[in-house]
Amino acid sequence: MSDVPKDEVLENASHIVALLSRGSDPFISEEVRVQALKAANLVTRALEKPEDGLIKFAFSPTTWMAIRVCAQLDVFDLITKNEAISAAEIAKIGNADETLIRRLLRVLTAAGFVAEKGDGLYGPTHWTVHINSRLAQGMLKFIYDSSMLPIAQSVNWLKERGYQNPVDPRHGMFQAANQTDMPTFKWLTVPENKEIWDNANTFFEGDRGSRPSWLTWFPTKEKFFPEGHHDEAPLLVDVAGGRGHDLMEFIGRYPEEPGPYVLQDQQPVLDSAPSLSPKIEKQRFDLFEDPPVKGKQPICGARIYFMKFIMHDYADEQCMQILRNVKASMVKGYSYLVINDFILPDTGCGLLQSQWDLMMMVLLSSAERTETQWRTLLESAGLSIEGMYSPPGDAQGIIVATL
Repeated sequence: MSDVPKDEVLENASHIVALLSRGSDPFISEEVRVQALKAANLVTRALEKPEDGLIKFAFSPTTWMAIRVCAQLDVFDLITKNEAISAAEIAKIGNADETLIRRLLRVLTAAGFVAEKGDGLYGPTHWTVHINSRLAQGMLKFIYDSSMLPIAQSVNWLKERGYQNPVDPRHGMFQAANQTDMPTFKWLTVPENKEIWDNANTFFEGDRGSRPSWLTWFPTKEKFFPEGHHDEAPLLVDVAGGRGHDLMEFIGRYPEEPGPYVLQDQQPVLDSAPSLSPKIEKQRFDLFEDPPVKGKQPICGARIYFMKFIMHDYADEQCMQILRNVKASMVKGYSYLVINDFILPDTGCGLLQSQWDLMMMVLLSSAERTETQWRTLLESAGLSIEGMYSPPGDAQGIIVATL
């Protein structure tokens, strides 16, 4: 039935029961939750026959399609707001065919994303409520709309190029699918693509999912400002920080610190940012042309230059250019570069990190990096790695570098 030995299946099943029986809150920590989930997946793989599992996997894109169409029709919003709503009501509100609505929701009820309350009658589950949230909507719309065509073309694209690893940001799968030679982020910011770019920035606000913030497990204050920050130089510059969600989280964690803080990104992104703390200065910024902000004399450099999920967007050549710009603002013995990103293990890599790596390949001709690859990149840029830190569970790691 499975390549997994029977005793290992039983051991993992027992492990799950033991983890779930620990008091009123079974998930004592993120690490325990991930351990239980990994054990559960091993049991599922052992019980599921490969011929059945592969067929189910082959048909899984239809679930993705059903979710995206229902999001377009605001079906999740309608179901979330009603204890029970009929397919006929949903069809009437969305000006859609009732039979189509039933077919789409048949898949989503089978997957557990929507509750089936009767024949053609639907109600919310916790999945429905989450999918209806602003961050989830941005994620599913951006990922579906930007990746499905490049993924569909990837097989022929790779074959035509002799199965070479893509590294050219102007000539990748995304460019072939959209018939452009613009790098992906450049293409996203042209006016006609405003909706997908807005969805992208909404997704970036929540791309950590439920995984813990680095501020909850990394000794940030002890490492970077144990006595508090009293300089006129910025305490933290969020380089290409989007709408400032990570910066606001930092300020919420350390409200006693006066800053100042700097949020840097393209002007349209900054314009879409919500009301931010008065401690934050917004600065228009081009990742490849502008060095991050410098402080005032006598420091002339920020304490922390923070980059979350930035380096994984680019191949090594572009990363070297970014790092040269960051270095131009750093002060030796004072400034830190803090990178919040996946640090892939050489063996035993998790599924999400592996999938994220391929998504980077498809959308950006870039990649997630292993510890060895991170060391090679940063040291080649003339940076010294102070440390690489792994979080609990399967969240993104922290890399601290100095001049």
